[in-house]
Amino acid sequence: MAQTNLVTRVRWEVARAFDFSTTSTPIPVILAVSGGADSICLADAVIAIATVRSIAPIIAHLNHAIRGTAADADAAFVQQFAHDQHVPFELGHTDVPALAHQMNVSLEVAARMARYDFLAKVAEQHAALHVATAHQADDQAETVLLRLIRGTGLSGLRGMQARSPMTGAPHITLLRPLLRLTRQEIEQYCADRSLRTRHDATNDDTVHTRNRIRHELLPTLAQYNPSIRVMLARLADTVSTDVEIIAYATQQAFAKVSQPIERGLRFDRASWITLPLGLRRATLREAARVLRGNVVDLKYAAIEEACDVLTSANSGEIALTADVRIHVQPNEFVIALV
Repeated sequence: MAQTNLVTRVRWEVARAFDFSTTSTPIPVILAVSGGADSICLADAVIAIATVRSIAPIIAHLNHAIRGTAADADAAFVQQFAHDQHVPFELGHTDVPALAHQMNVSLEVAARMARYDFLAKVAEQHAALHVATAHQADDQAETVLLRLIRGTGLSGLRGMQARSPMTGAPHITLLRPLLRLTRQEIEQYCADRSLRTRHDATNDDTVHTRNRIRHELLPTLAQYNPSIRVMLARLADTVSTDVEIIAYATQQAFAKVSQPIERGLRFDRASWITLPLGLRRATLREAARVLRGNVVDLKYAAIEEACDVLTSANSGEIALTADVRIHVQPNEFVIALV
């Protein structure tokens, strides 16, 4: 009975992610399958609910060329799984170590870039607007901790989203149907379904920060709270909904205190000062985002310096980023591109 309940729950979670409008033609969905328990669980559950949800799954696997013959064996394993399930299969191959060296980035970063590039190409090939990955609650907990360690705000604490625009291909929606399921539940699902899986030995190598968080930091934190992984995943979910509220309030305040001008935005200084501190910070970040399309290198210290000057009697010029300046006058200030 317990086995049946778990299988039902996993499939229900997956079905929630694919709650598309009913169509006469099945909707193509690309499934990123590495061969590990997480992705095999995802693929098995999607295939099980495909007819009900009118989905046409396509399994995609990228050989990163990191683990030699083991990586080749993973690719062969996933291809056989797709064949046994009568699901179309797409195989890609990228020399990730060479890519990492060429771009001067870590193997982890290069692998992620290569993976999303490959998945986007497969999606385009099949005219698919959805790609599903097997990130789960433990991955979410690791992501939240990783971002805390590196320094983050509320946006970072949101962790991964159940739905988000795909990196490099924002017209494609990235789905993460397993985010509310733990690694233990997923492994139990695979056992209950007698599913064979592969193990990636690089996940055990603690030279990588994420692996150290998984194998060293999280077990230590679990001594203080055995449910730490669930708590961190729940935190990400809670913050995600709170950020939506903040975004709405920011847009309301932004429209109230600013107006667009050529190459910039004019703010009513007195009205801006009456905003709560959180909205003052948020409207400055929003101005930078509107003008330059992102806030990647907008630093906390720059926002704080701007708030200090703008709430004082001072005038002058403040640098928000290398290409965005605030020109401060007694009654107004203008945020503009340099």
